[in-house]
Amino acid sequence: MSVQGNFGTYLCRALLAGSLITVAGCLKLDKAVPEKALAPVVTAPQRESIMPIPPDGYVTVMRGETLYTIAARYQVSPLAIIEDNQIEAPFIIGAGQQLRLSPPRFHMVFPGDSSSSIVERYGISEEQLATANGSKVPLTLIIGQRLILPAEPDFARLGVIPQSEVATTQTMAQAVTSVPTPPRKQFVAPSTGGPFMWPVTGEVITEFGPAARGVHNDGINIAAAAGADVLAAADGTVAFIGREIKSFGTLVLIKHKDGVITAYAHLDSVLIKEGDVVEGGQKIATVGQTGKVNTPQLHFEIRKARRPIDPRTLIS
Repeated sequence: MSVQGNFGTYLCRALLAGSLITVAGCLKLDKAVPEKALAPVVTAPQRESIMPIPPDGYVTVMRGETLYTIAARYQVSPLAIIEDNQIEAPFIIGAGQQLRLSPPRFHMVFPGDSSSSIVERYGISEEQLATANGSKVPLTLIIGQRLILPAEPDFARLGVIPQSEVATTQTMAQAVTSVPTPPRKQFVAPSTGGPFMWPVTGEVITEFGPAARGVHNDGINIAAAAGADVLAAADGTVAFIGREIKSFGTLVLIKHKDGVITAYAHLDSVLIKEGDVVEGGQKIATVGQTGKVNTPQLHFEIRKARRPIDPRTLIS
């Protein structure tokens, strides 16, 4: 064999041994590769069966499970599990360990909410909602309660989208996702100029709309110094005060005319009580760090007929 032929043979051997691939142009080797040396064909593992998050939000790790199998089974992101349970690198979990899972979709109960209005809004059945929350029909709702929403809608309620509308729907979704996020801006709560005013002076750190981990932010989050004044956004009546309500911490809800409700969360001290009539601009609380936040801030929402509205569209 020529020198060139020997070089070609050795090169093919090296590539085959190093990467376990067949190299085009390797037509002949000194010895045939024995059949037993070929890599065995392995059947790919089946996809994890999807399961609902338990009503109490906790699961127990079974033998052989990893962070990623649990994330796939309960349809949550691995990052969310890591953050919720403060798991440190290399992110190893063990059998018997209890993990807290945050549902990717949830609804916080506001005054005026009913089980029928909630299932209509999200296109689910009351039976689905009750099962997801470990309850029975009819559901008993509590203001400030966080309801886990089923991962799948009730298609009998939603109806089937005609095939002719699928392309249009996808085009609209792409158009929505392509809209750039408004830049952060500093603002000062105005005392006049519109039906609503900013409840606190600070920087918007989370805008209204899609937020991290696939969650929809129904309001805005405003960074402010701990103890800063929180003002009523408009005239109204204090409808609810709840303390340490899971992610929202201390929460105040104020009812306004025309069925509008404003929400103020992560508060420290509260200076009013349920049933009080307040004026726009009146100090009602102070900024805190209660609930599931790492820095002092105010979560602020405006809702009409139970539907969230971007505060920027109503405040000058």
